[in-house]
Amino acid sequence: MRVIRLLFTVVVLLATLNVSAQDEDEDIAYSLNLAETVVLADGMTFEEYLLKKVLANAKPLKERVRALRYSVTCQLEKDIDLETFPHRRTITFAARLAGYGPIVSALREHKHFGITMAEDVLYNNGRITTSNVRMVEMKQELTKKQIASFLKHDGLMSANVYDQFYKKVREKVKELQKKYKKKKETGMKYVGSYTVGNRTFYIVKLDNMRVHIADGCWQISRIDWQEKQNNMHYEFKEVRPDLFLLSQGTAKFFVDKVKWPKGYVSMKMHYTYH
Repeated sequence: MRVIRLLFTVVVLLATLNVSAQDEDEDIAYSLNLAETVVLADGMTFEEYLLKKVLANAKPLKERVRALRYSVTCQLEKDIDLETFPHRRTITFAARLAGYGPIVSALREHKHFGITMAEDVLYNNGRITTSNVRMVEMKQELTKKQIASFLKHDGLMSANVYDQFYKKVREKVKELQKKYKKKKETGMKYVGSYTVGNRTFYIVKLDNMRVHIADGCWQISRIDWQEKQNNMHYEFKEVRPDLFLLSQGTAKFFVDKVKWPKGYVSMKMHYTYH
């Protein structure tokens, strides 16, 4: 899948690592109302009720909207010396065979690496068409071949992330349900709620993931994920009535495996809808 390729091409080796993410303050910036009491039938907890509503109302993006126009900006950074990682020759050879040779060479040449790319996207009847893919900023000099390779592998920016996030939440719920049946701790918990404008948002903790849910339309409005130092944060904006689409996202992954160079890879995404 092209979405995964570009991010993990940043360090092709990350797929085999046990990574951890930067500790950041994950406190919600809104006041929480923790005194709510809800009585549900059949012993269902409030968090179960909320998740059931989300999954029951989850529909593919193509069933929610016919056409969308938006622009995406993607910033990729790394601070890892890839000249010292194990098996670099094998990994570099495999990357070249897969068509990522110029990208890997750029990442190896620059310990401190950073680029910002942008692209215009048309979503029409479930199909995605891209245009005007461009390099916005570079923190280091790259060759024309390297720039062309980064712009060619732009699948991360044009991906249908809407459907993927709901799929991820569904998979996480199933995983925790299996733990529950085995009488294991699930880490599933209702955290509280807050209000923005006339909309109420509920927060449910799913192990190391926190999901914010918009009342009424039962759309996801925010997702936070953290594992040790690794963290991801995604925010969704109501671009149309009862339709929350990704507006921005950040992810930072640290390499802490023994015998591997220390460092991190980070990504920032920003979406502007027209």
